[in-house]
Amino acid sequence: MQYDLNNEVLMKIFWSYAKRDDAKPNHVTQLLNQFEIVASQCLGDDIDIFQDITGLTWGSEWRQILENKVKQADIFVCILSPSYFNSKMCIQEVVWAMEAKVRIHPILYRACPKGFASQFSDSDKDAVILNSASSEVVNKYQYVDFTKLRNIAKDSTEVLNFLDGICEQIA
Repeated sequence: MQYDLNNEVLMKIFWSYAKRDDAKPNHVTQLLNQFEIVASQCLGDDIDIFQDITGLTWGSEWRQILENKVKQADIFVCILSPSYFNSKMCIQEVVWAMEAKVRIHPILYRACPKGFASQFSDSDKDAVILNSASSEVVNKYQYVDFTKLRNIAKDSTEVLNFLDGICEQIA
């Protein structure tokens, strides 16, 4: 557990996204950085955000760490896009969050013209579970639409106002 200076537990947030959406110029990571600033201001305290590229080390048992971090989180933020719904690992993270009853807060990052569901066709039983979880994430949990702000500078007034709005809801 991580604590603040008063020895109180920090809010733990898991940031779930598809790597393809964070390809240069790293817009998803830039969004996370601004989110962390705004959320800590709204809460009046530091927060603990887990992102795989900074939270995993070489040689670590990455899958077990991801599962533990998801299940220990207070809030699960998922960055929805076609790439997200095509990633088995992203949808597995959703499954873990639902199993642990973590508060799920989806952000629609990019329009999904093929719909809000994965269509994994593997013959194993996991494909059925993942396909079901992928549709449930938007059928059960209200998302906020970030699509029109995706290509705007992440420190712009528009993006910061958006982040203020969502961070006030999680505070």
